[in-house]
Amino acid sequence: MPATTLANYCYWGMFFNCTSLTRIPASLPATTLAQHCYDGMFNGCESLTEMPILPATTLANYCYSNMFERCYSL
Repeated sequence: MPATTLANYCYWGMFFNCTSLTRIPASLPATTLAQHCYDGMFNGCESLTEMPILPATTLANYCYSNMFERCYSL
């Protein structure tokens, strides 16, 4: 079962500069986000062409900060 509550920085930079990544899961299922949890997760994924569904309803400061920075194909 996917995590629905995330910890601080848990996915920070996970796919940083993964230039061959073109798609990601249709949804990132977490509904409660912590500070910086997705910060820079896809930063530099220049070939990424699809956005995921982001269903979170409880957001923390900077939880999506720089998540899609330098994703020029979006």
